[in-house]
This record gives sequence, structure tokens and C-alpha cells, in this order.
Amino acid sequence: MNIIYTKSYLKGLKKLNKHSKEIDNLRKIIVFITNARDFNELKYLPMVKIYNFERLKYKYNDLYSFNLCKNGGKIRLIIKPNSDNEVELYFLFISFDHYTDFDLERVIYDE
Repeated sequence: MNIIYTKSYLKGLKKLNKHSKEIDNLRKIIVFITNARDFNELKYLPMVKIYNFERLKYKYNDLYSFNLCKNGGKIRLIIKPNSDNEVELYFLFISFDHYTDFDLERVIYDE
């Protein structure tokens, strides 16, 4: 599966460099994603349950997240499957405060 990195994600990645365990977990998640054939396969991989892979609620119900802390921390990777293609996935944002710092309308796509 292909990953499309947004500018908002890359900005959050710079701040994440201070969190070594979360960086390691992000690297593992990226391996799971790139080895999956499509988004449907990714959703059902047993490894994603370790990182509390979940669909977001309410107005963000087309987005998903991974917990980068593994043990209930606040740092999340927010992703979105490309609606046109199930083999592409947007890395939208890294939330450092359990989604309170996330606003979909402020995500900067690299276009």
C-alpha cells in the first residue's frame, strides 16, 4: 500500500523526534501499512490491534487512528484512506493531545 504524507503530518513528525518510543512504534506501523495489499487487509491485521487502530467518531468518521504510545498515551497518528483508491493512504496528522489539537480543515495537503 502507498502512503501519501501531508505537510501537516511532516510538521508533526518533527515534534515527534523528542519521543523515541513513539518514533519506533510509528516505524513499525509504517511497515504494517506498506506490507498490506489494501486498506481492507490492513484493518484486519492482528498487529494493528496492538496500536489501538480505530475509526474516529462523528464528523471525523472517515478517518482512523493509531495510538503511538501502545499503553494508553495521548499521541496518535491520524490517517485517511484515499477515497478513489484503496491502496493509497493519507498520513494526515500526528495529534499530541488525544485529538484536541486536530482540525481536519487545517490539514495541509502537499498539492
